[in-house]
Amino acid sequence: MTEFQTWVEDYYGRFRETLEAFDRGPLAEVLAVFERVQERGGTIWAAGNGGSAAISDHLVCDTTKWTYVEGLPPVRSVSLTANGPMLTALANDIAYEQVFRRQLVYYLRPEDAVLLISGSGNSPNVVEACRYAKEQGVPTIAFVGFDGGELRKLADHVVWVPVKNWGMAEDIHQSVMHCLTQYLRHRGEKKQGRG
Repeated sequence: MTEFQTWVEDYYGRFRETLEAFDRGPLAEVLAVFERVQERGGTIWAAGNGGSAAISDHLVCDTTKWTYVEGLPPVRSVSLTANGPMLTALANDIAYEQVFRRQLVYYLRPEDAVLLISGSGNSPNVVEACRYAKEQGVPTIAFVGFDGGELRKLADHVVWVPVKNWGMAEDIHQSVMHCLTQYLRHRGEKKQGRG
């Protein structure tokens, strides 16, 4: 076996162990938040940095478009990472730590929820957004890895993937998003007598 083949086997072995071991219990709580937001006509605001920003953007696509079933209200969602001009203006004129919090100051409503994605759970800008949402009494969700960091302590509902590997944490966060959104679609179709 080559060094690369050994690496691949080790990587996927650890990935399988992590996938099997992480606590799925909080997924029901997250689903309940999504359902409440949908019923109230609110918005799920999502944010993250780097790969977690990509998951935030992807989550919006699947949470709104994929879950929509004609005759039912949409699950509205918006990624706070998606508006480049807004992000750079806030980072330049205020502080990078405030780029998500400040957007929540502008947009957040009582019927909304905030979902923050961070491998470490310690990115200052997502921690600040979580603090602000909690100050407003809005439900907060965190997808975190490693030891969960500050977000694991702060957020109301936490999906924690206890692995010290960015890629594995992000892959599982992505799968969590797909699991939730595909169930929401299934539930919507069932309600409308199509599933």
